[in-house]
Amino acid sequence: MIRSMLRYLILPILYGLCVMVDAGDKPAQNDKAPNQKLSVIDIRRASDAERTLAATLQGLVNKTEARVWIKGGGMQKILLNELETEGYELEQIATVWELVASFRAKIKGCIVYDSGNRSINAATALCGPFEGVAIHKSILKRAKKEGLKVLHDVSDHDDPVETYETFKDRFAKGILAEQAPKKVWHLRDFIVQRNAFVFWDVSANVRTRFARECAAEELIYGWGKDERNWVRDISKGGAAGIPADWSTNLSALSHLKVEVPAPPEAKPLTKVKEGERIVAFVMSDGDNLQWLGNSFATSTKHWGSRHRGTFTMSWEMAPVLSEVAPRIQRQIYRSASSGQYVDELIVGPSGVGYAFHNYLPNRKAFAKKTAQAMKVSNLSVVTLLNSGGNMTQARELLEQPSVLGAVYKDYAPYHKRRGALDWHNGKPCLSYRYLLWEGMKGASPKEVAAAIKKLPASPATDPNSFALVNVHAWSWDSIGGPMDAIKKTIDLLPSGTRFVTASQLLGLLRKHHSESGRKRK
Repeated sequence: MIRSMLRYLILPILYGLCVMVDAGDKPAQNDKAPNQKLSVIDIRRASDAERTLAATLQGLVNKTEARVWIKGGGMQKILLNELETEGYELEQIATVWELVASFRAKIKGCIVYDSGNRSINAATALCGPFEGVAIHKSILKRAKKEGLKVLHDVSDHDDPVETYETFKDRFAKGILAEQAPKKVWHLRDFIVQRNAFVFWDVSANVRTRFARECAAEELIYGWGKDERNWVRDISKGGAAGIPADWSTNLSALSHLKVEVPAPPEAKPLTKVKEGERIVAFVMSDGDNLQWLGNSFATSTKHWGSRHRGTFTMSWEMAPVLSEVAPRIQRQIYRSASSGQYVDELIVGPSGVGYAFHNYLPNRKAFAKKTAQAMKVSNLSVVTLLNSGGNMTQARELLEQPSVLGAVYKDYAPYHKRRGALDWHNGKPCLSYRYLLWEGMKGASPKEVAAAIKKLPASPATDPNSFALVNVHAWSWDSIGGPMDAIKKTIDLLPSGTRFVTASQLLGLLRKHHSESGRKRK
């Protein structure tokens, strides 16, 4: 991880759209849904107060079915076009207040909040349970004119603990959110739809308590001020995080179910040759739900790169897509490269969601939940990103029948263990040997290629002939993006280097080295 959150929202360019929408993405006949209606609104010119109103209203009316869609770019634009092609009637709504009028019968009233504190989260949390919309004090007069009565005034609620204690019986169990007040509309529709409690910037103990009481063995959506502390705190409570603080339309997407095809599979390999080194590149940060739902597909640095499909590689992916955004999952699966060169998808950190296994109170329960999510998403390799722990903490995952193997990375640096290998149940947990990360010593294409050239070249007898390379998704803007960094590295390696997917690499390790029982942690 360790990322700049704003980068995910860079507007996609037309090239990416062309890459993503091809003949293979035409809706199947059974996807047709004539006469289904969506109210579509563009809130780019709305005030912050109106954006919050729109998002909370969207979540409220989307509780039982998809009724409202907020326009966006990237993947959101692709999906809206897809829905129109399938026969959905898209009613264009001009203003937020017109949207209020359209769904007035579904709104029981409003929850009042103010600026300068965290009351927007208190209001958002109460909208679902009380069937209201969030109204900033600055537009309260207009809201009353529209016939919205005040259900609760929480404009002075700056303490999330106070809000939680007062209303905790109203909030759903099995879900939680953390969201910065300055993000006035992103993710808030989903929070309202799910009756989730949402907070921001609490102490470590309080965050762990919220996780334990609301989302133990479940998911927390959003993000925190500090990545490492956030994941540590929620992990201690038995939960896992879903980076989603810039997500949009999840309340609609979770209802827009489709059949998702299995992703492309690389042909399992069994034979190796003396003199070759076997390398797999894996793109980082695919657990990031907001990235997948926005610019991922259209960015020329990533899935929209001209290099994608010209070499085999693996991509981290979020299994939660199958539950909250199956249409996004389908778009990615259907457009993945197959044939001579494959885009393989593996589970991102650290399973069903982002957690540090070193802090999880029940790794076995987490592993079972991860295996279930992997089965639904047709994924067989899992990523474990840990902080302060060790590779044996992947063993609960390796005990799951559907898990082929695990790839391991430390919080900082990802490749701290330099290709260490641990075996359990005849399955490998392999750590990253190299990292492509701009500005980091030893992590440039030239340096990584030089290091790979020095590896043993006896894959049948020496597991050090194998190398996993993690590619930092937010690096290499200076040369075009991380896909360009992979291409440069490949071009610098000798012809005897074999490029495979992560699952192929782990499969070869199982074939040629599992019986040796070698362990290096």
